[in-house]
Order: sequence, then C-alpha cells, then structure tokens
Amino acid sequence: MPELILHHYSTSPLSEKIRITLGLKNLSWRSVEIPNLPPKPDVMPLSGGYRRTPILQVGADVFCDSQLILSELEHREPSKPNNFGLVQIVNRWCDDLFHPVVKVAVAASSDELPKEFLEDRQKLFLNEYSNIESAKARIPHYTAQIRAQLAWAETSLKEQKGFLIGNSASIADASLYALTWFIRRRWKNGVQFLEEFPNICHWEESVKNIGHGTATDMTSQEALGVAKNTETTSKSHQDANDFQNLTIGERVSIISDANTGEEKVCGHIHTIDQNRIGLLHTNDRVGTICIHFPKVGYVVERV
Repeated sequence: MPELILHHYSTSPLSEKIRITLGLKNLSWRSVEIPNLPPKPDVMPLSGGYRRTPILQVGADVFCDSQLILSELEHREPSKPNNFGLVQIVNRWCDDLFHPVVKVAVAASSDELPKEFLEDRQKLFLNEYSNIESAKARIPHYTAQIRAQLAWAETSLKEQKGFLIGNSASIADASLYALTWFIRRRWKNGVQFLEEFPNICHWEESVKNIGHGTATDMTSQEALGVAKNTETTSKSHQDANDFQNLTIGERVSIISDANTGEEKVCGHIHTIDQNRIGLLHTNDRVGTICIHFPKVGYVVERV
C-alpha cells in the first residue's frame, strides 16, 4: 500500500487538523515540510497550481483541501463508531468559522507580520477590504461572531461530557481543535479570549494528547519521485446524475469559490461523484497524476 505523504508546515492550522486526525487513526505517515508562501516549486507540480496547505499525496494521487483529505483518510481507515456525515457537517462549520478567526489573526497582528507574509495573507483572506485598517476596524465584529459560535461548542462539550460527538474523540474534534490551537498561537489575546470557555479549555488538553501518529520525514524531491514512479490507483468513475453534465475525459478547470486571485487547476476528468472530482494532470516533474478536489467550495468549468 502506498505511503501517506502529508505536505504541510508546522504553523498551519488546517495541517494541524490533519495531523490530529492521523493521530486519531494511529497512522504512520511521511512528513514533507513546505514553504508557507508562494512560490512553492516542489508543490505546484503535484497540485497543478493549487497553493493552499495542506495536501495529501498517496503515490500518484494528490488530495487537495482538508475537507477532502479527511474524507480520504476516513475511506482508508474508517472510524468506529462511524457517523461521518455528521462529522463532515461539523467540519464544514469549522471551515466557515476559520475565516473570521484568520481575519482577526491577520488584522490584529499586521504591525508585527513580515511585509511579504502580510501582503499574501491579506490577498488570500482579507480581499474584500482595500486596506488593512478597514479589516482592523472589523475586529470587534469578527470576534463577536467567533465568540457566539464557540459558545455552541462550549455547551455541547458540557452536555456530552467529553467530546463533540459522543464519549470518544472523532474527526469533528480535530476540526474544532485546529481553530482553538490557532487562536492560542496567533491571536494577541487568544489565550485570554479562550478563558471564557472552561469546557473547551479542558477538552483541548484531551485532543492535544491524541498526538499526530507516527511521522517520518521525507524530502520534497523524494515525494516528487514517488509521484513520477507510480500511477493513479483511483478508478475512473462517472456520476450519472451530475447536474453539470460533466463526463469522463472532458478538460475542465477548478478553483476555490472565494475571490482570492488564485490560479485555476486544469486537467481531464478521471473520476467524479457527488462529493469529489479527480483530474488527470501531466507535467515533466511528476508525469501524469490525478489531483482530487471536493465539490463543496469549488467551481468547476469546462475549458
């Protein structure tokens, strides 16, 4: 069975979500540390131009977006008991909550952040504002939104007496933990902010103790070599009920539905179903690979 290769960097909250999930499933994996800013010369050949972190590589199959990575890990190593539909609903909520969280982190720390990093993250997460001062003025609003939603989790953890769904940790816990982990590390007043939520603070320690599974370092060059020397194991599949009438072999582009100025990923459809789409993409450094994306949160267009 091909190794799980996670391309990530240590301070990425969405990478932490995946690292905790690997710990939950007690999996062994290879760790490729990647830059936190473009250009990412050893990532782009694998991702077809997708610039976000993390990505999961399994041989010549590349999975983009933490939403889909969670789904793929669950497919390969199912949880017991399994209520993955509810888990994905919680994860989607956490992905939405990530946006005001990161807005506060960037805006509140803008004076201390390196100029290049700030410009990149402002473009990625604060694109609706013409300048950083506009975003700073919205910090109280963002914080109120986050506080209200964390209160839901606080109540749930109190009633469940342990974890978000049931008495044992699940991927839902990994999804929320990534946010509180980020708040503690990147908000100026994050630690103080979380003190209002004692059940969350207690729960955080339980999730932290899960760990990250067993990681072994791998170089980016080794990961590229793995892709080039293997073939996709994903079977070609056609979704007969696809509302866009997309078919196997069509050339399409895919991009996040957020207006962030990112590059489209192009390729020929290899597999498609309700929740995901896989594109065959070829370049000199990796040969032909299959790059997989979730349907939710992405726009697919014929090219």
